[in-house]
Amino acid sequence: MCPNPDNRIRKKIAYEAAKLLAVDGLEDFLQAKKKAANQLGINNKRMFPSNSEIESALIEYQSLFQKNEQKLRLQKMRKIACKAMALLEDYKPRLVGTALSGAVNPHSELTLHVFSDTSELVFLFLEQEGIPTKVCERRLKIEKNKSEHFTAFKFIADDIDIVLIILPTHYIKITPIDPITGQAMQRARLDEVKDLIKQN
Repeated sequence: MCPNPDNRIRKKIAYEAAKLLAVDGLEDFLQAKKKAANQLGINNKRMFPSNSEIESALIEYQSLFQKNEQKLRLQKMRKIACKAMALLEDYKPRLVGTALSGAVNPHSELTLHVFSDTSELVFLFLEQEGIPTKVCERRLKIEKNKSEHFTAFKFIADDIDIVLIILPTHYIKITPIDPITGQAMQRARLDEVKDLIKQN
């Protein structure tokens, strides 16, 4: 039985998008998907792979071509995450994103959700700790058709970009939607991140 040609095309786009994410440092899956399809001369969006398919292709690509480098970077990011989370323990930090999923590349940010009803409190805390920060903003999908913008603080630790997304305290019970899977976003507490480090 011959493979479905549409599936072959989807896999080809997913693989090319994964290369763009792993090698070129693209962070946006939709951008990588469109660029990969354009490079392959494919315009039919019906044949575009899902974000989950691209993430699977990315993890496969990294395991084949960037195994040692990727593993070392992932461990480094998770160890830095532990230090940042211990420092921010009063704000109940949760690790999210590629440092949790494992699909990191040399350009990946380390993203933490921290919980405070006033972002100024977190800013003052970082200032007191002598951590120079840049104020930015991040958009999170809260429901299927609802997104919100949140204040975020960005700083660098050991050459890793760390982004703290400040969420109201009641959001610790509200899990944003993962833009890749379309499901509830995975979030990890400090003890869970430590367990991940031990497993590797």
